[in-house]
Amino acid sequence: MDVHLLEEEIPVESVRWFYGRGSAHANTWKAFCGADSINIENGFRAMRHNRDASFDGKVVVRAGLFEVDLHTNLCNPIFWPGEKRSQHSGKRDWCTTPIQRGLWFNKINWVPLDFTLASLIEQEHVRIMIPKLRELQNSKKSKRTIHKMNHEGHSVNWTANGEVFLVTRLAQPFAHVKLQGDLSSVPIARGFHRIASPTDCKPPVTQLVFVVHGIGQQLASIRHECSKFRKTCLKVIKKRYPKLSSAEQRIEFIPVDWRSPLNLNCSTLENITIGQMRPLRMYINNCFIDVLYYTSTVYRVEIMRSLSWELTRLFNLFLRHNPHFLQKGGQVSVLAHSLGTVIMHDILRTTDTPVRLVDPDSLNASSED
Repeated sequence: MDVHLLEEEIPVESVRWFYGRGSAHANTWKAFCGADSINIENGFRAMRHNRDASFDGKVVVRAGLFEVDLHTNLCNPIFWPGEKRSQHSGKRDWCTTPIQRGLWFNKINWVPLDFTLASLIEQEHVRIMIPKLRELQNSKKSKRTIHKMNHEGHSVNWTANGEVFLVTRLAQPFAHVKLQGDLSSVPIARGFHRIASPTDCKPPVTQLVFVVHGIGQQLASIRHECSKFRKTCLKVIKKRYPKLSSAEQRIEFIPVDWRSPLNLNCSTLENITIGQMRPLRMYINNCFIDVLYYTSTVYRVEIMRSLSWELTRLFNLFLRHNPHFLQKGGQVSVLAHSLGTVIMHDILRTTDTPVRLVDPDSLNASSED
């Protein structure tokens, strides 16, 4: 018999939290790392039992880039907006996603049951089944059903030997199950099969990189491109520099969107765009017009101010969540592309703060060592 079946309250380490990865119509669930799951569960229990009046229901997760809000059950990015440009967009791991508390699981693939259904099963189990199972603990084991609970097309059956089954006529909550006539039955478990560990987390950031976009931000998304760039770099680091993980070093990329906050008379430009070949003209307006704006002395100052303000805001926000970054020798870099490179160069050229330039050859030499 599973040891968790006899406990009044399941241990924090056996609960696993998940965040959604999918479209607006369907979600697949991905487990938070052990440390994140423990922190979320501790916050969840503190809120439920009113243990900490100062707790605002928010927990920083996913390597410090996201924040879970237990009031709304959402996982929101910290450094950029989380909404999608289209409701029909596919998987976007940089967007705001729902979260799910995993308490009861499908034992076949360890997918968490729906929160409402799991809560009802948990209440029934604690109130009725724990006393029954304790009485039967030393008796002869059998597979006979000793208790049944029905809820909206679902039936939960507890057996004398400590097994629990979910029987349903619906396609949800599982897709691949053992069929029994027109019914579907799966074994379910209380608690995740992997115990969460507080050491299961990424090392602190030692190198912060701000990624600055160029032209065409009206048609693309620096958030999405930065996410792809982050994944590519992680693959390269694991393959070429495997010792970095064991050395407690980590590089992190944060997208910088300087274009979206600006209102550069876009409505006026659209009004004077002639109808012939309009898609091509709109494409030119959304891409190459940024270069023309920057050649204007009026708009150049506005664009430089927008990028400077956004960099300062993001860096201060990062330091708020990583207060020991500078004390531990953390380094900051800027990776700019296209027009973003020109703007960044002009900002550095006109600033009064001295900037230390790094020789690329020295970086190559140090990496080889």
